[in-house]
Amino acid sequence: MITFRNLSDNNDSSYWLDLYSNSFPTNQRMNFKDLTNIANSNDSVQMLLIQLDAQNVGIIYLVDFDDQAFILYLAIDANMRGNGLGKLTIKALKSRFKDGFILESESILVDSANHKQRNARYRFYTNNGMIDTDLATKDSDDEFHPLTSNKYAGVDLYKKANQILGLDVDVIKYNK
Repeated sequence: MITFRNLSDNNDSSYWLDLYSNSFPTNQRMNFKDLTNIANSNDSVQMLLIQLDAQNVGIIYLVDFDDQAFILYLAIDANMRGNGLGKLTIKALKSRFKDGFILESESILVDSANHKQRNARYRFYTNNGMIDTDLATKDSDDEFHPLTSNKYAGVDLYKKANQILGLDVDVIKYNK
């Protein structure tokens, strides 16, 4: 069973940082110290380990609004991918956040060097019940599709969470 555990000690911090650094491009990453400072200063911001039977299998960084959440970072350990852990994680998040959650997937509508990977990630999320909001967001140097687990977790939640995180994001409507 997938569980989520707060990041708590130096060994966990090393695992979290390594997976974070290896999973996200430099232009999409925030400074690790900034991430921990934000999480330590705001109870709604959480740095979590994704665990299967008490073994670390991934990481997640989110803003928790009790029954809703915005997920800024989500990664499954590369050594464990392909075993259904991503699907189990999405299922666990849907169970935990009854009123929904929202996350971003890199845009599949822009030219990019990793277009095939972007399409695969987008399909993974939509195949696991995530709904495209038909919005595009721009932050860092990239464009994203906000995806929601249900109609209740939408753009207002997304904007509120980004404000808490101190991120400046533009939200635009697009036509597929």
